Amino acid sequence: MHIEHEDHVYGLPIPHGHPAGDGFVTVPAQAAGPGQLTLLTPTAVHHQVFTVVRLRAGYDLAEVDAFLSTVETTISLLWQDNAHLRERLAAATPVPADLLAAAEESARETIEAARQGARETVEAARHEARETVEAAREEARQIVTEARAGAERVRLDAAAAAEALTRTARLAYQEAIEEQFNQFDAVLADHGRQLQDSLHTQLGRLRTVLEDVATPGHATHTGPFAAQ
Repeated sequence: MHIEHEDHVYGLPIPHGHPAGDGFVTVPAQAAGPGQLTLLTPTAVHHQVFTVVRLRAGYDLAEVDAFLSTVETTISLLWQDNAHLRERLAAATPVPADLLAAAEESARETIEAARQGARETVEAARHEARETVEAAREEARQIVTEARAGAERVRLDAAAAAEALTRTARLAYQEAIEEQFNQFDAVLADHGRQLQDSLHTQLGRLRTVLEDVATPGHATHTGPFAAQ
């Protein structure tokens, strides 16, 4: 199989190396990494020919050709990207050492400022948290004090109400007792009057009997109360 070697593939330079008769290029270590690497070029893919075996089953030639076309396109794009990157790398201007040192110093200052800002932020947050906790504790103490004062007021009010009820009950009891005594006095007075009237009546009758007995010629009675 004849392979034509080209120094340019699709207008792109092939990395400097040693051409090989099989369509491969050996790239130096500084271009592709340690040691010698063998890279496949788009030209090699384009001119690759497979042996057709007619006496046994093999691959479909149309599918092989389509796959090789895809591989060729992919490698071409990769070569283009590689070439562009090499051009940009070659055209890049090295950064001066003083600018690099200044950039590093600026980065260190920025990092240190960020760390200092973070430390200050953390300290401020801690201070604010301590103030918040202390304010919450003070508010809790005030709430407890007010609750205790309210409970004491409620206790005093309840005690005063109980004392008032006690006084009212005692007064009502005394009034009821006095009313009972007044009723007893009225009953006793009424019974006394009735007893006194009965005694006066009995005494009057006795006097009459005695007077009758004392009168001469008066008939003899069987008893002092026979005239009743």
